[in-house]
Amino acid sequence: MKNFSAIIVLAFLLLLSTAFAEDASIDQLKQTMIKSADEVASYDYSRMAESDIVYRNESLQDIFEAAKATDGKVNLTAKSGWWSHQLKDTGTGDVILWQGYLINGTEYWKEGDNWTQFILNDSQAVMDDYNDLPGQVELLNYSDITITGSEEIDGEDCYMLAAEPIALIQKAILGTQIFASYLASPFPLPDELDVADFNFENTSIIENSDVSVTAWVSKNDSLLRRLKIDSSLTLDPAILNISEQNFTIQSTLHETTDYTGFGQPVQIELPSEAKNSSYRMQGADWRWAIFGLVEP
Repeated sequence: MKNFSAIIVLAFLLLLSTAFAEDASIDQLKQTMIKSADEVASYDYSRMAESDIVYRNESLQDIFEAAKATDGKVNLTAKSGWWSHQLKDTGTGDVILWQGYLINGTEYWKEGDNWTQFILNDSQAVMDDYNDLPGQVELLNYSDITITGSEEIDGEDCYMLAAEPIALIQKAILGTQIFASYLASPFPLPDELDVADFNFENTSIIENSDVSVTAWVSKNDSLLRRLKIDSSLTLDPAILNISEQNFTIQSTLHETTDYTGFGQPVQIELPSEAKNSSYRMQGADWRWAIFGLVEP
């Protein structure tokens, strides 16, 4: 009996030490991910995103479907960046095209055939926006992470991670979808969905939503190679805890980002036609809100 008790205690200690070792390895992986991202001088990225929003009330059912393809380049040494977006309204076939350039402390956008030069108060802050990678690594840093296996991405052996973001990040992801749902709605929605300080605590949105994140991180250099976000939510008067005519909104968002070309030469040149640009402080098509998480 004593021997059996000793075996139980030993097994418990082994399990405990394994748990501590896993926690330590996760913390170390997060630290090396942050360090690796901070030390990168240049990289490319590409992102595919899809969003569906289904609207129902007593008189209609409608759906808004959109797909977005993004490519980007970042040169932190030269403090320059470039991105290109193609957003397609799947239902109508409409396509919106943008490009953004940050060169020598000045930002230019091309929307369709029109060029805009932005008046920047803080060019470094804009450079931080173009530098997509650290923000995605921070998302993982503020998540509960589990190593679920290994997988090869573009010839690189990677850890496959399942991440559960903290509540604040989940609310930011869901808030983006709520904002897009409000703007795209085919019928009037309550003002409670349009306030800047929307309060999740008065609702049961979190209980009627799901946010999952999967990441692939190189075993060799701890650089993030791929990030996948899947998010869904449901809204109705009961969930929002408001008195309103019956309606239902179901929103889903799926996006996958690949990071490549770390440390490779990146030269970003402004097309000559940008010299004929007009000036603007800010502004963009509302449909960006659907993919607000992925904007550089």
